[in-house]
Amino acid sequence: MEVLFKNSHTRNKELAKEFYRAFFFRGKLLWGVYVLMAISFLVNIVFVLIGEDYNIGVLIFVPLFIAFLVFSYFSQVKSMIRRDAEIYGKRVDVETVVTESFIQITASTGEVGKIEYDKIKDAIQTKNMILLRSKAKLVYIFRKDTFEIGTKEDFIAFLKIKGIKIKGRG
Repeated sequence: MEVLFKNSHTRNKELAKEFYRAFFFRGKLLWGVYVLMAISFLVNIVFVLIGEDYNIGVLIFVPLFIAFLVFSYFSQVKSMIRRDAEIYGKRVDVETVVTESFIQITASTGEVGKIEYDKIKDAIQTKNMILLRSKAKLVYIFRKDTFEIGTKEDFIAFLKIKGIKIKGRG
């Protein structure tokens, strides 16, 4: 088993924030929905100000939806930190090795997981991370600045060779 890439990171609050930002506030479809909601809300505000008929539902729903989204984001970050503390203790270090056939994840708690490439749905790049999403909706985290073997650029190229679609920009 030749190790092509090796990456390590510590699960902490900063990692949790960036992780959940990728799912709550990124993506073309999400931003399209957010823009349409904002336009609808602003148009209805203008209608209120000029005395035209307006949709009260939009004026109530959009702020509530945004409040729910922000609440959900912070709630998920807090839950990730609490779950890690409850299950693993205060600090969880994760080491991930990439071979030609599979990816193996080893936590400082001794847990070991392995995934083959045909089970990976896609990858998402954030500013500091590469997130691999499996078909079972698990997410494998690679910090871009903590590759001990290989580089983030080579890893992205390797994923593309394996047929994994990369979303987002780094």
